[in-house]
Amino acid sequence: MMALAWDRYEGQVELFPVATVEEIRAAKSLLSRYRRMQSVVEDIERNGLDGIAPKALARYNAYKLKLQRTDRAIRLIQNEEIRRMIELRYINGLSYTTTVERFYWHRSTVDRKINRGIEAVANTLQMWE
Repeated sequence: MMALAWDRYEGQVELFPVATVEEIRAAKSLLSRYRRMQSVVEDIERNGLDGIAPKALARYNAYKLKLQRTDRAIRLIQNEEIRRMIELRYINGLSYTTTVERFYWHRSTVDRKINRGIEAVANTLQMWE
């Protein structure tokens, strides 16, 4: 379910949807599973689709669509630093500690920026559902 942001000062509804807490959690879960889904898709493509079980084919198609949408949502993150953090942490699979060390900021700053990136991904994914 998508929520629309209400601007208290102007009394207007935002043009773009704002993800709910549940949708943000789902986006974080999706990002956390990204590398596993990518591995499954690459393995199936490497070995071919011939003779694949219908359930595996359905999973392959679902994973491929989720990966494409996730990639697009990440590319649409406007802040370059936040986009890079999301890429390093979830797409490249760097550990949290290594991601923090790549940027010379306090952990809480990195946490806040990663959370903003996850929210941006969730907000963008809502436009395509």
